[in-house]
Amino acid sequence: MLHHQLMVELKRALTKKNILFWLGLIVLLPTARFYMVKDGYQFYKPIEVFHETVSGIIPLLFPVIAIIIYLPSFLQEQRNKFITYTRTRVPLHTYIISKGLINALLTGLVIFLLIFLPFVFIVYFEQKLGIIHYSSSNEHMRIPAVTFSQFLSYGEFTYGLVYSLWVALNGVVYSTIAFLLLLNVSNPFVALSIPFLFYQLFNFVTGLLNFAVFSPLSTIFPFNIEQQPLWTVFVPFSLLLIILTIVLVFSIRNENEWMI
Repeated sequence: MLHHQLMVELKRALTKKNILFWLGLIVLLPTARFYMVKDGYQFYKPIEVFHETVSGIIPLLFPVIAIIIYLPSFLQEQRNKFITYTRTRVPLHTYIISKGLINALLTGLVIFLLIFLPFVFIVYFEQKLGIIHYSSSNEHMRIPAVTFSQFLSYGEFTYGLVYSLWVALNGVVYSTIAFLLLLNVSNPFVALSIPFLFYQLFNFVTGLLNFAVFSPLSTIFPFNIEQQPLWTVFVPFSLLLIILTIVLVFSIRNENEWMI
């Protein structure tokens, strides 16, 4: 039953409108940033260009990007009382679990491509096109290492793949928290705003306490600080998982109060 419902929900989500929207996010956000930085910075290696391309607007609005990939469709179903009508044909648990899994799948895929495709283009294709002018000064050939640069010793492709998966994983957690909050909070604007507010507040507090190395921004997009041990990225991520677990347990125990 769950497998069938997953296929139904996936087919329902893959509309032309949604696909065009996702492609717009994947292509336009990094492209806009790429053309903003291509002439205003001095680069020595393609990996630097990649770092700058996925900086700026993507880190600033990261939870918002994660939330808008699928949850607006779910919110529309809530408002139209579609879930109430569906309960006569599909068990509520099956329906909600399938929605949550599709949300996680699509959010993870879109965010992965949002990071990985610019990496592939910049590292493997851009030099052939000659869009970026690279300096050949020997004084500056050694670029500053950032967290996750440890994986460059296994090759650039491994670095790009691991880092893209890390960003996608964080996006899935933020969107899943928002999904669960939509089930429990009567005001959908509040439910969708909480993950973004947490992200910004945590960034502010860690900066204020001089613990910027543990901020969500610096552990998901670690291009604004020097290289840190990999364990540091799991500090805010662990807190995020704790929050997710608390919201999940609360949701299970308060099924009768779901906003459906």
